[in-house]
Amino acid sequence: MLKIRMSSPRLQAHMPRPGSRVAIIGGGYTGAIIAKLLVERGVRDIEEVTVFEPREQLGCGLAYDVRNIDVRLNVAAHRMRAIPGSPSAFLNWLQTSGTLTVDPDAVTREGIFARRRDFGRFMQAQLAPHLDSGAVRHIRNIVRAVERENEQWRICGAEGTIVMADILILATGHPPASRPPAVDRLSASATSRIKDVLAADGFNEIGKCDPVLVVGSGLTAIDALCRLKALGHTGTVSLLSRTGLMPRPHAGGGFSPFGDFSSTDLTSAKKLLSKVRATISDAQAQGIPWQSVFDALRQHAPSLWQALPMRERQKFLRRLRRWYDVHRYRMPPQGAAVLELGIDTGRVRLETGDLVSITEDKQGLIAGLKSRAGRTEFRCRHILLATGPDFQDYAAHQRFLLGMQRDGFIRSDPLGLGLACDIAGRAITAAGTPNSTLFIAGPPARPAFGELTGVPEIAAQAASLVDRIIGCCARETRTIVISPTV
Repeated sequence: MLKIRMSSPRLQAHMPRPGSRVAIIGGGYTGAIIAKLLVERGVRDIEEVTVFEPREQLGCGLAYDVRNIDVRLNVAAHRMRAIPGSPSAFLNWLQTSGTLTVDPDAVTREGIFARRRDFGRFMQAQLAPHLDSGAVRHIRNIVRAVERENEQWRICGAEGTIVMADILILATGHPPASRPPAVDRLSASATSRIKDVLAADGFNEIGKCDPVLVVGSGLTAIDALCRLKALGHTGTVSLLSRTGLMPRPHAGGGFSPFGDFSSTDLTSAKKLLSKVRATISDAQAQGIPWQSVFDALRQHAPSLWQALPMRERQKFLRRLRRWYDVHRYRMPPQGAAVLELGIDTGRVRLETGDLVSITEDKQGLIAGLKSRAGRTEFRCRHILLATGPDFQDYAAHQRFLLGMQRDGFIRSDPLGLGLACDIAGRAITAAGTPNSTLFIAGPPARPAFGELTGVPEIAAQAASLVDRIIGCCARETRTIVISPTV
C-alpha cells in the first residue's frame, strides 16, 4: 500500500488564554479606568473583566460620589488627563454635555474647576457602553474573602457571589479618615456631635449659627467650609491644624511646568529641597509663578521618590511632607475665595495645635487643644473631622485584606503609605517577592511611587499596569500548528 503525505493549509488552534480573566476589587476612578482600558486594549487577550463595587455606579467612589453641588475638583479640567490617550476628554465632555451651562461658576480665570460629582458623571459615561455590552461585569457586593485555589484567585462576595480570576487587581482606594484618640473616649451623646466631613449625614444636625470646629486644614477642610457656606451657615468655623499650614492657591496665566528635576543626584531630602528652592528663585526672576515649579516637580515625583534611600524617604515624610502637600494639592479658586472671605470677616479662624481631649456640658463640646504655647480650651457645638485618610496598617481597614495579609499575599508598607508593591504594581508578598498575578493600583500603591492621589498620576499607572497584564497574557497565548496527513 502506498501512503502519500500531501501538503495542505495549516490549521491553527488557540488554547485558552492563561490570565485572561481579570477581577478588580474597587470601582472608584482607579478600578473604573483599569476596567475600561482592559476592555479596549485587550480585545484579543482579556476574556472577562469583573469589578466588585458596592456602590450603584462605577467610576465615582467616595471622592466623586457626592450629592451636594458645592464640592469642587482642585485641578482645572484641562489638567485632569483622566483618560490615557485622550488628555482633553473631560474638558471636551464638560463643554459638549451642557454641564457648564448649568454650572457657570466652574469657569474661573485659573481654568475650569468643575464639581466633583460632574467628574463622577463623566466616568459613568465612560463605563456605560462596556457595562451595557457585558464586557465589564459590575458586582454590587462587598468582598468578604480572597483565597488562592488551583492557581486562581477565588473572590467571595458578601451575598454569596463567587468569582474565579487569573489576575486580581486591588483598587481599594483611600482608607477611612484617621481619628484623633480623643474621639474614641466619648459618650454616645458627645459622639453624635462629631462627624466625618465625608459622611452622608455629616452636616445634618449643624444649626445655622452653631460654632463648628474642623479638625484638619487640608482640601477636605476647604470642602467643609464650602459646604457650610452653601447651607447658609453663619456661625464661626475654626480650622485646627498641627502645623498651621494651609493649601496654597492656584496661579492664573496658563504657565507651563518650569524646571528640570531629572537629575540623578537628587538622592536626599535636603538636596531635593535645595533644588526646589533654587528653581523657584529662577522662576520668579523670569516672572513665572512657583506653582509652575511644582507642576514640573509633580511630573518627576515617582522617579525622585524611587531614587531616595529608605532613610531619606523617612526624613522627607517626617520633615517635608506637609510642606510639600500644601503646595502640591492646591485649593480650587472657589474654595480659596470662601476661605479668604471667611478670614476677612472673622467667621473663619485658624488654630494651631493637636486635639487632645473632648468633654461635654449643657452648652455643647469643649475641645482641649495643645500647642507649643501650651494648652487651651475651645467651645463649639459640633466637630467635623477632615483629618485625611489613615494609611497606617492599610490592610487593617478591610476584613478581606487582613485575610490576604495573614495568608502572606500582601503586606502593609513599613512607612505607612499603603500596600507594598513594585513599580510595575505587583504586590510584594510576605516573603518579599512580587506576585505576577496580584496587582495594587491607585492610592494604596503609593509605597512604590511616593504619591498616587491625583487623577493624571493614577491614569498613568493604570495604563502601564494594563499594558503589562495584556502583554503577559499575549505572550502566554499558545498556538498549536496542526498539519493534516493523508
